[in-house]
Amino acid sequence: MKLLGFCGILKETFKLIFSHKKLFTQITLAFIIPLSLIFQANIITSHLLISKIFEEKDSLEPTDFNIYKYSNLKFSNLKSFKWAAYWVLSQIAYYIPILILSLLCTSTVVYSVFCNYSAKDVTFRKTIAIVPKIWKQVLCTFLVSFGIVFLYEYVLGAILAFILGFLFKGFTTIIAVVILILYLAGSIYITVIWHLGIVVSVLEQNVYGIKAIKKSKNLVKGKYGVAVGMLLVFSVCSVAIDAVFQNFVVRDDLSLDWGIRIGIGIFCFILLLLLILFGLVVQTVIYFVCKSYLNEDFAANSAMNAPQQKVTAVQEQLPV
Repeated sequence: MKLLGFCGILKETFKLIFSHKKLFTQITLAFIIPLSLIFQANIITSHLLISKIFEEKDSLEPTDFNIYKYSNLKFSNLKSFKWAAYWVLSQIAYYIPILILSLLCTSTVVYSVFCNYSAKDVTFRKTIAIVPKIWKQVLCTFLVSFGIVFLYEYVLGAILAFILGFLFKGFTTIIAVVILILYLAGSIYITVIWHLGIVVSVLEQNVYGIKAIKKSKNLVKGKYGVAVGMLLVFSVCSVAIDAVFQNFVVRDDLSLDWGIRIGIGIFCFILLLLLILFGLVVQTVIYFVCKSYLNEDFAANSAMNAPQQKVTAVQEQLPV
């Protein structure tokens, strides 16, 4: 399995999903469909609330960066403040179910892939039963990852944005571009590490939080290029789905008929849930590829009650 590259991992992902269609369909119906619905509902809700907060016409002024800002926002206006409060509350209400469903999706999919490689019979009921045993360590890793991403993307990002505002002038433009490229590279690296860290926290005994992040950092060595390639492909697909949904369903830039808009919305919804499912399976396969590449034992989490012979069976089931 250590020899699997980009195409090999995709092929293995398709093989896993189609060989366990019933199981992954049940996981999709139970967790991934609600997750996808919440994603798209948040886009619609945010658009409606933000349009209430801001006056969209005659209030857009281009800045030096060709970025538009809203100049008529007045929080002294009770109406604007009320809708802003609604938007903040909607975001809080959004992230709570997203966190819960993401935890359930990740745990069940990762455990399903593990059971396939360990030659264990697995059912939807069994995947659900494992969640109470590992949810604390998975949640801990989720929160640690969120904290790291928040500090990097928002705190450091805001500082760099302020600095770049002064550098994007004259000869310092080159320096600004270099800083921006390094920042994006760091963002990609962090995303790869925390995605793999979540899988580590599901499958490895007493490895969660910072330990899972450090473990995933060591695991990805040698297969970092493949992991980044997968991340970029899935990110481009996600951005494309989001752009189509916002432009043709939410904002309706082309003034399409309602029937067409609903059809496009359903199409985007189906693509999104498939993307989530494939993404979860891919990151689990990458975990096993990295373990195989480093010649590490596939030690299962003790919460899974996997005996040693089953752990050995994992290595025997892996594709070469």
